Amino acid sequence: MITHAVNFNFVVATLDPRITFTRSDATATRVNASGYIESVAADTARFDFNPVTLANRGLLIEEQRTNLLTRSEEFDNAAWAKVNTTISANAMTAPDGTLTADKLVETAVTGTKQFYRPGNVSVTNGIEYTVSIFLKAAERNLVLIQLASQAFGPGNLLNLNIATQTVYMGNGTNIRNINIIPYPNGWLRFSVTSTAIATVSSALTDIRLSATLGDNGGYTGDGTSGIYLWGAQLEVGAFPTSYIPTTTAAVTRNADVATITGTNFSDWWQASKGGVLVRARPGTVSGTRPWLQFDDGTANEIIALRGNTTNPELYIVDGGTPQAQIDAGTIAANTDYSLTGWWQTNDCKARLDSGAVVTDTTATIPTVTQARLGSDGTNYLNGHLASISYYDTFSG
Repeated sequence: MITHAVNFNFVVATLDPRITFTRSDATATRVNASGYIESVAADTARFDFNPVTLANRGLLIEEQRTNLLTRSEEFDNAAWAKVNTTISANAMTAPDGTLTADKLVETAVTGTKQFYRPGNVSVTNGIEYTVSIFLKAAERNLVLIQLASQAFGPGNLLNLNIATQTVYMGNGTNIRNINIIPYPNGWLRFSVTSTAIATVSSALTDIRLSATLGDNGGYTGDGTSGIYLWGAQLEVGAFPTSYIPTTTAAVTRNADVATITGTNFSDWWQASKGGVLVRARPGTVSGTRPWLQFDDGTANEIIALRGNTTNPELYIVDGGTPQAQIDAGTIAANTDYSLTGWWQTNDCKARLDSGAVVTDTTATIPTVTQARLGSDGTNYLNGHLASISYYDTFSG
């Protein structure tokens, strides 16, 4: 029977003292054990909980991101434009448990009832952007969400039923990665990704109240009905990350960096052979997303378990030359997986969950000196690590 040489369990919501964790500046948030979004101090690991089930999802590792939208919770501010609508400030308990959510209220007129950000935020041609906002139904539960044609092309609109969390697409072709994440008390976080077609400063996203499905907002309002809003975010990237609050300026959340170095690493590492099982929940399958990487601080000596788009891989480099790149199956975003890798000279194996073992029989083993958790120094998991179990013997 093989037993692990060392185990790191992150669903217990404590960080093993052998792990060094840094994230400069206190601008990060997480969902706490009560289901509320809360700020986390600088250089503090974020153990992130499911907002509905309250289950601990593990250690959250994210790349650096910036919320480009100022006044992310102050929709009564002049930074936000209203057409045939008004904002009732601090009208509802927000997803962070404070009385800071605003109500978007229709006026008693016939015509489009809009809420949007005017042209004071710039986008760059060819760059992917993700916009997100927290929404809660009130007297209205239908909204039309449109991405500005000047920035993202014509016709990119959709209808959202907040109450049923159902999306109905329009006729645009530049909308993708639509996400709806439920939060307590009827809240949801809606996000959508698009690629800018021009470098412009323009209105970016238009939210319109609807009385019936497909209505463009041209009904007669009653002066009191509306929806609740909170936490708007615009970030460069193909997927949303954790909420970054802003006031008068854009705010950057720096990357989460977790490493094991020195004797904290060498005390348990076996140089010639070994194996590791990583339980993780990738938040995206865009690009290279390391779950765990052993290396020497360079790209020349690597043993990595990672997502390479939808491919879960064991990736090995020795002396700057790739030795193995074993694809163990297929993964999807926001899904829990276990990925296991074993290695010794000319015998490397990988397995996803309890699936088939995939083998590479021509490999030399690199010399490594540290472990990076959820990162390779450049790319990040952008998801959760539940546990890491390292074995100092070979199996497969």
